[in-house]
Amino acid sequence: MTSVLDCRALAEEYFSWVRARRAELPFTPGVATVMLKGHTDAGSVQYRDFILKDARALGILGRSVEARDEAELTAAIENLNADHEVQGIVVLYPLRARRPDEDFMDLVSARKDIEGLHSVNLGYLLKYRRWIDEPRGIKCVVPATAKAVVKALQSRSEVSVDGAFCTLVNNSLRVGKPLGLMLENLGATVVKCYDKTPRGALEACVRRSDIVVTAVPDPQFRLDPDWVKPGAAVIDVSFGGNVDSESLKGRAAVVTAPDNRIGRLTRAMMFVNLIYCCAAAPEGAGRVA
Repeated sequence: MTSVLDCRALAEEYFSWVRARRAELPFTPGVATVMLKGHTDAGSVQYRDFILKDARALGILGRSVEARDEAELTAAIENLNADHEVQGIVVLYPLRARRPDEDFMDLVSARKDIEGLHSVNLGYLLKYRRWIDEPRGIKCVVPATAKAVVKALQSRSEVSVDGAFCTLVNNSLRVGKPLGLMLENLGATVVKCYDKTPRGALEACVRRSDIVVTAVPDPQFRLDPDWVKPGAAVIDVSFGGNVDSESLKGRAAVVTAPDNRIGRLTRAMMFVNLIYCCAAAPEGAGRVA
């Protein structure tokens, strides 16, 4: 029997939590998206629109900034870092700029980094530090997509992360690297595969895996269903679809559906991170409610 993850329903649970915490704040929080005009793909534009739509539904101020060049992009991030009405900043990667994306990840203030990609926040994850200031209720922020995958896995009784062998078909800073750390922190053994991994090695890893997470941006990539171990959990994080979930029914224990993958849950985790950042905001932050 194969269970299909209902990521939308799970996301709604977290959005409800965000709404409740938002109502307790003495100010109206704000989130800003930033993109480099002419360098951003259609998927990033759609993602921005979803974030701003979510913000409106949550009673959160949303703002979109489009920079014309790298100098303007840098200035925009610095201005948002100093803006007391903005508690969360989302830079729409990949930027396809001359400088690597990692440079811009560290330009965003760690206190407003609701994507969890700043070196400070990744360092907390590496050390498995969960609180910045527990008495004040200030939690550490972790990458939203990786957190969404963990929450999805933990929502299913058929899946046990502790002691599991996991293959992650991605090695990025947004998914594979932080997700690997999070799963290891929960007791899993993790192998990360990527574009330079020989196909035979990828197959061998997937065949022995209790959990497989794939997030390959190449639209031509498909995970071979014959590789999947009976009873495994298979999570597709890709935008275009790496997994034929129908072919895994009756074989895998848990799969994601093509029309109900991890995207909305990722955005829910981003707004959870925003609430954490609001707790750490200095006095006088935000627009008075």
